[in-house]
Amino acid sequence: MEKIMDFDGFSLYKEFEKLVQTIFESNGFTTEIPSKDKGYDFLATIDNTFAYVEVKLYKSKLPKLDLLRQAYRRLLSQKDNENTKLILVVSSYVTPSLKEEIFKESGVIIWDAKTLFALAFDFSTIYYDLESILIRAFNGQLDDLIIVDTNYKSTIIPSLKNASTNIKQKKTDDKGEKLCLELNTLNPGRPDAAIFEDKCTEILKYLFDNNSDLTLWELQPTTDDGLHRFDLLCRIISSHQNTFWTELAHDFHTRYVLFEFKNYTEEIKQGQIYTTEKYLFLTALRSVSFIIARNGADDNAVKAAKGALKETGKLIVILTVKDICEMLKLKDKGDEPSIILRAKIDEMLIKLTR
Repeated sequence: MEKIMDFDGFSLYKEFEKLVQTIFESNGFTTEIPSKDKGYDFLATIDNTFAYVEVKLYKSKLPKLDLLRQAYRRLLSQKDNENTKLILVVSSYVTPSLKEEIFKESGVIIWDAKTLFALAFDFSTIYYDLESILIRAFNGQLDDLIIVDTNYKSTIIPSLKNASTNIKQKKTDDKGEKLCLELNTLNPGRPDAAIFEDKCTEILKYLFDNNSDLTLWELQPTTDDGLHRFDLLCRIISSHQNTFWTELAHDFHTRYVLFEFKNYTEEIKQGQIYTTEKYLFLTALRSVSFIIARNGADDNAVKAAKGALKETGKLIVILTVKDICEMLKLKDKGDEPSIILRAKIDEMLIKLTR
């Protein structure tokens, strides 16, 4: 089975993380990357102030609150010294009031896009590199994010040094990890098929039921002629934000997304692809389907999915349980689980031939 590109394989995320570290160093910090995974990206030190720094690149100008919450709570779980500050750096814009709320709840200091542009303002190359990365991430212009308030700029590092909190380390519940374990404990085959469907639906709701991705969650709807029944139908939430789902809706002219769950003991075959293809209609704004197949698909099924895309413009993406667990892991860390879906679709489109 081909290995999908993992989170660290996306150059834009790594570029952003490295640039953030450079911004810190240009402003007088010394930085150190931990020798092993510590739950944060690097340690930053300036004068007598120490901070654990976690960096998140999001694809929209406003962050999804569920991901932001996961990220700052996870960072708090790494606090092993009461004198250490916690800084969560995000590519999106976070309002001052929300930053204050987060600090009161967790003691985590949020540095957003406006903070980064302010800290990069005196370093032209870094400033323009930051602008370039965020334009690519958001797939659009940055508008007032790049406007630097010099009064605010002068307060950033002093505010960090003066920030104090009595909030202690709190462990996260890692719901995604538990859901992955529960999914893997189910037996492949017909006896656990209904439980597999229910668990997959629960997982998808954890990943994407957040007021900005998917809604409706119609279980086992039947077509008008009564001939076809599919497992789950969702509607994409319309948003001005450049999210994965709004991109998908635009690129494939769809409003609805179909999910099919296959708890088979073996790889699914092309017959399952052809069946799913019958459920998809461009005129009904239903042209995209994700098949969660426990053990993936054989070569003929993959070819059939590519054929549906090439010949009729219908997108059928095959996901394994391993893929789902990778998405759950990303969500637990406060990263975008749609990273995996983007990689799958990019792979299909890039390798598509006539």
